[in-house]
Amino acid sequence: MIPGRLVLMVAALLGSGGILPAGAGAVTLVEPPALADEVKSGKLPPVTARVPQEPLVVRGQRDDWRAGRHGGTLTLLMSRAKDIRMMVVYGYARLVGYNEQYELVPDILKKLDVEDGRRFTLHLRKGHRWSDGHPFTAEDFRYYWEDIANNKQLSPVGPPSALLVNGEKPVFEILDDTTIRFAWSQPNPDFLPALAGPTPLYLYRPSHYLKQFHKRFANASKLKELVVKSGRRNWAALHN
Repeated sequence: MIPGRLVLMVAALLGSGGILPAGAGAVTLVEPPALADEVKSGKLPPVTARVPQEPLVVRGQRDDWRAGRHGGTLTLLMSRAKDIRMMVVYGYARLVGYNEQYELVPDILKKLDVEDGRRFTLHLRKGHRWSDGHPFTAEDFRYYWEDIANNKQLSPVGPPSALLVNGEKPVFEILDDTTIRFAWSQPNPDFLPALAGPTPLYLYRPSHYLKQFHKRFANASKLKELVVKSGRRNWAALHN
C-alpha cells in the first residue's frame, strides 16, 4: 500500500474508474488504463468491485458535456515537493461541494441532513473504499476527531476553527458504520463552506493505515523503531 495513494475512490474524479451515463438509472464502468496492469496481476480488484454500491454519477447539465478519456498531461509550476498539496485544488472531490449554481451539495457523501444550521448528519456511500481497497467508514471520522484533532501531541492548538462555534466543540456521534453527526448548541455557518473550499477541511483519515504510527494503537517498540528509521523527532512528527 502506497501512502500517497490513500485517496478515496471517487469514480471519475480520482481515477478509480470512469462512470459513464448509459441511459436512465444505468451506468457503464470504465477501467482506467493506468490501473490495468495492477488489476491483471491481482493487486487491485476490477473497477466493478472498487466503486461504492451507489456511486456518484455526474450527468451532463449542458450540451457540451460528454464522456471524457483517461490520460493526458497536466503541466504545473511547483517549486517544492510540498507544493503537491495544491493538487487538491485541481481534483475537486469533497464530502460536499459546489455545483454549477454555487449550491452546496453532497459529493463524496451520499446524503447530508442539516437541522437548524447546527446539526449535520453525514451519510456515507455504502461500499466506498480507500485506494488500497480498505472500507471507508465512520471509524475514519472517529479516528480523526478523537485521536488526531483532540490529541495534544498531534494537534497542539486543538480542532480547526471551522469546528468551533464561539469556542464550543461539536458533539460528535457515530450513528452506524456509514452515518456520522456533528452538532453544536448554536448554528455553525462556517462548517459546510469549509468542507467545500479550495483547501478543504478534512474530517477523516485512513485509520487502518495511520494506527501503526499512533502511540495509542501501535506496538511501542515497533513504533520507536519506525521513528528512528524515519529520522523524526517523535511519533507525532512521524504520524503527521
